[in-house]
Amino acid sequence: MPSKFPYLVFFLFGVASYFYAPAQEVAIPVGVPLRIQIDKRYPVNVGTKVEGHLIAPVFLVDHEVIPVNTRVSGSVIATHPITGGERADALLNGDFTPLVTPELRFDEIILPDGSTQSISTTVVQRDGSVVRMKASGKKPSMTQQAEDALKQREQDTLDQITKPGKSDRLLRMFYAQLPYHPQRIWSGTQFDADLTAPLNIPQKDVPTPLPVLPISEKSLVGVIEARLTQDLSSATAKQGETVDAVLTKPLLDGTKKQVLLPEGTHLEGVVLQAKPARSLARNGKLRFTFRRVDLPKTQVSTAASPQSASGLEQRQDNTGSATDHPIHGRMITSEANRKQNVEIDSEGGAKATGGPDKYVAPLVLGLFAASASLGDDDNVVKNGVVGNGFGLMARLATMAAANRNVSQGFAYYALAKSVYKRWIARGSELTFPKDTRIQIELSER
Repeated sequence: MPSKFPYLVFFLFGVASYFYAPAQEVAIPVGVPLRIQIDKRYPVNVGTKVEGHLIAPVFLVDHEVIPVNTRVSGSVIATHPITGGERADALLNGDFTPLVTPELRFDEIILPDGSTQSISTTVVQRDGSVVRMKASGKKPSMTQQAEDALKQREQDTLDQITKPGKSDRLLRMFYAQLPYHPQRIWSGTQFDADLTAPLNIPQKDVPTPLPVLPISEKSLVGVIEARLTQDLSSATAKQGETVDAVLTKPLLDGTKKQVLLPEGTHLEGVVLQAKPARSLARNGKLRFTFRRVDLPKTQVSTAASPQSASGLEQRQDNTGSATDHPIHGRMITSEANRKQNVEIDSEGGAKATGGPDKYVAPLVLGLFAASASLGDDDNVVKNGVVGNGFGLMARLATMAAANRNVSQGFAYYALAKSVYKRWIARGSELTFPKDTRIQIELSER
C-alpha cells in the first residue's frame, strides 16, 4: 500500500499557502494630495492634535483605493504670522489680535481594512468653495445685480442659523467683532496633505484590471476631474504659457468596463489670456484650455503576484505606442477662494469679480451714514446699528457716547473703507494654487 505521506505534505503546503500568502500592495505615489476636512474646532497652539476625514476618494489607475470618510490624524507643528496686507486689513477692521496661520502635518491614516499606517505629508489649507460655469445669456442689469445680492445676503443669514455647525459660525461671527480674540482651526476647514513618501496599501482582493482602450481608437468626450500641478495666477501668467494638470479619477466608457483615460493621466494646456489686477478695482482674468493628454506609466506594484504586475504592464502596452493625444477641453468647474468671487464664463474663462456686495454694501453703508445725522443723540439702538466698520469697539463707543457726531464719524469711516476697497483700490488677482480641483469638459473640435 503506497504511503500517504507525500499527499499529506502537499495538502498542508496548499493550506499554508492559502492562509500565509503575502498580500498584494498598491502604492500611492509621492505628490498625490489627500483632501482632508477637520471634524471639530481646535486651538491654534503648537502640539495640538487634530483629526479629520477624507472628503475626496483616492484613485489609482482604474479603481478607488482610499474611500471617502477615511480617518486621518496629525498635529499643529508651527504657526506663522499672516502677511502684511492681511494684517493691515485686520487692523482697519478693529482686530488687534496677533493673527497667525497654523502649519499642520498629518502623520497617521486608518486604512479601509482597519489598520493604522504612518504617512508623511506637507499640508496646505484650502478654500472649500466651488465655482461652476455660468449659463450664457444677457448680462443682468445693475438693479438686478443689487436685488440678487440682497437675496443672497438674506439666504446667507438664514444659513448661518439653520445649517449644521451653526455654533461654530456664530462663534466666528462673535470673534470677528472683538478687538482681541482666541484663534481656532474651525470645524469644516479643509486641507490638502501632499504625500512626501509613497503610501503602500495592502489589498486582499485587488479588482480585475479594466482594459485600457487604445487612445487613438476613440474620440475623447465627457467630463473629467483633474487637479493642477502648479500655481497659476493672473499676476504672473503669460499668454502661451503651459498649464499642467493630472487626472484624479479615471474616465470610463459608457459601459463602465473599459478605461478611456486612467487616473494619473497628464493634461497639457495653454494660457490663452492673462490680465493682472489693476487700480480702480479692476480684477485679474485668466483663460486657459487643455490640448493634449499623456497616459501615465504603470503605478501599481504587487509584493506577491508577479503575474498581476505583468498583467498591468501588458495592459499598459495594449494602449499602443501613441500615448500622447490631442484633445479639446475647457474648464467648467473649479475650486476658488471665496474672497476672490470667481466667475467662469461659457467659454471656460475665469475672472475675479467684485462680488454681490460691490453695489449693495456701499449703498447700505451710505444710508447708515446719512441716517446718523438724523434723530436724537440718545437713540442707543440706532447708534449701535450705524456705528459700524470697526467691530464691537465702534458699536460700544457710539452707544456709550450718545453723540450723533461720534456715530456719524464711524458710519462715514465704514462707508469710505467700503468705497475704497470696492471701487478705488487695486483689484483682486485671480489665483489657482497647486492641487486646485477642476472639472474639464472634453469635446470634439
